[in-house]
Order: sequence, then C-alpha cells, then structure tokens
Amino acid sequence: MTTPFPTVTVDTYNFSAPDDAEWIVDKLDSHQWSGKNLDFQVHWNIGEMTWELLESCKELAALDRYLMLMGMKHWKQLPRKAAA
Repeated sequence: MTTPFPTVTVDTYNFSAPDDAEWIVDKLDSHQWSGKNLDFQVHWNIGEMTWELLESCKELAALDRYLMLMGMKHWKQLPRKAAA
C-alpha cells in the first residue's frame, strides 16, 4: 500500500478521556440495511459521526425521534434502499 504523503508524520493527541467515557447521542442521521442487519449513522455531541448497530441504538430516544421523522412506528418498517 502506498502512503499518500510519505514525508508527513502525524502526531496523535491523547484527550485523556477514560476508556469507559460515555458520549451523548445528538441524533440519528440515517440508516442502512446490510442483509438482515440494520445500522444507524449516529451524530454524537462531540461532533463525530459513527455507524452503530441496531442493538446499540434500540433504547435511544434518538431512535424514537428518527422513526417519527421517517413516519414509521417500528424500525422494521424502515425502507431498504437499493444497492447502488
């Protein structure tokens, strides 16, 4: 694998967050199906976005808001987008 910038070194910064720190979910931005699995794009309070499994999102108030915005009562009703 070729490094895009071979002469550049990157320093990482340790924000000193404990390993068990919990971040707050601002909202769910979108969803995607992969076979029978459902993932949600989670927008965190720190500005980061990650894809999380349904199992991690089932108890979130953000899921209830997302379903309401999508006009659905249950996550099983969420549309499956055709693969591009």
